[in-house]
Amino acid sequence: MGVEDSPMSRQLEAELRVVLDAVPAGVLLLDLAGRIRFLNPAFAQLFGLEWKQARRSGKIENLELLLGDRLRTVKSLSFRSRASRDGDHKPAVDELELLKPTCRVIERSCRPVEDILGRVVAWLEIYQDITSRRNFQSNLLQTEKMAALGQLVSGIAHELNNPLTAIMGYAQLLLGRGLLPVHLTETKHIYQEAERARRIVKNLLFFARENKPERSRANLNEIVERTLALRSYELKIENIIVETSLARDLPPTMADPFQLQQVLLNLLVNAEQALLESRGSGHVRIRTFCSAAQRVSMEVADDGPGIPPEISSRIFDPFFSTKPSGVGTGLGLSIVYGIVHQHGGEISFENRTGGGARFLVELPIAAVTAIEPTKEVVPEAAPRRGSSKGYILVVEDEPTVAHLIADVLTEEGHDVDAVLDSQEGLARLSRNRYNAIICDLRMPRLDGQAFYESLVRAGSPLRDKILFITGDTLAPRTRDFLDPLNLPHLDKPFLLEELKIAVNRLLEKDAAETGGGPFTRPHEVAANDLEVENTQ
Repeated sequence: MGVEDSPMSRQLEAELRVVLDAVPAGVLLLDLAGRIRFLNPAFAQLFGLEWKQARRSGKIENLELLLGDRLRTVKSLSFRSRASRDGDHKPAVDELELLKPTCRVIERSCRPVEDILGRVVAWLEIYQDITSRRNFQSNLLQTEKMAALGQLVSGIAHELNNPLTAIMGYAQLLLGRGLLPVHLTETKHIYQEAERARRIVKNLLFFARENKPERSRANLNEIVERTLALRSYELKIENIIVETSLARDLPPTMADPFQLQQVLLNLLVNAEQALLESRGSGHVRIRTFCSAAQRVSMEVADDGPGIPPEISSRIFDPFFSTKPSGVGTGLGLSIVYGIVHQHGGEISFENRTGGGARFLVELPIAAVTAIEPTKEVVPEAAPRRGSSKGYILVVEDEPTVAHLIADVLTEEGHDVDAVLDSQEGLARLSRNRYNAIICDLRMPRLDGQAFYESLVRAGSPLRDKILFITGDTLAPRTRDFLDPLNLPHLDKPFLLEELKIAVNRLLEKDAAETGGGPFTRPHEVAANDLEVENTQ
């Protein structure tokens, strides 16, 4: 009897089979002709096969036929063993995509089996389900991409806040000047669109900084109706029909309603573009409903071409776009992804049977007690109120914003000096006595924080009568400066009424400290009254 037939070898083989049967990974052992020497239960379970039937298949090619259309690539199962038969005995690791009974990613580790003389006598393949690992890695990669995008978006949003401040501010000035009805309507449109742009910029900053949105009790049905009102004209002329199915008595969610409006708007525009590019018309269906696990859901589906499978894993990536260069930014769906996840929700998509894409947004249901949402208002002409008049210094490096502030405060009866350079601002303080300062926080050379610290070092009482304005109050450095010192500030773009109220508070504080006498334009003071630090 040869060594192979000895009782000891049979005992070792039996023990080895018991061990391999207990291994949680799928194990497949083939001889050099492709015949199946061993196949454990875990392999059959992984691929949804009956174990005895799989063992009886005899060869790897027959096993492949038994799997049928369960693999995305038909010949992927036998690929490595066939390469081994052709002399390629190098260890290798690859992945197989299983479509049935459920979509899964299977990692395969292959290596030759050698005898005591180093001859290749068999081929071993180990299979493991790595779907969860792949999903985790994909989510981690998505998070990293969002963080990188945030740095870019923050800078862009800050730059946009300056022109938006001027547009909104001058629109508010015009609204308060008794315009003719036709001009009043047009000016309101300007203001409303600028306000819409301001909210978009604010959404970008929330998205970039990963700060919690300003949440209140929000109703998805109201958000759907308001968003469709914004797009009704464009949808009509593009021959796109929108059908809605809004659940009655839908529970509210705790959310920033403007951010959720941006989510729906981006999904709606995405569907519009897909329909226009495919056939120039189509249908969009928007549905709200209450789903399981204490969630409210919003579904946006179209009957367009759908999303090609080869790009489906990238649609939420920043800057990824299927549109030609110059058309779109590739930010729409990545912003949607960021906003939904900031709200503790989930967004998913699928291609519909018969054509089209379906996006599903799920959000947590709000608790019973919550704060009611604030209503959007358009500033109207308001009567001027009597207030203390003062001599105010404006330090703002953006000319249009500086001029706007000066124009508004001058109309209120204040004397205003506006400078575009913070060093010049310190020089003005050394020559004149001001009642209050309005200062931008982010400026070249000497920023608002350094400007304030110069006042502190000089012991100037104006350090307690300064109002900061900034377009980036969400930045950690900004918050770390403003919050501990409880310094008053306005976010760009701001309402003119907010500016007037903030300035009046500073002047009232100054009047209380100086005895409450009438304000007159102060005289110039000696240059040594305030130490000006030269940082150039």
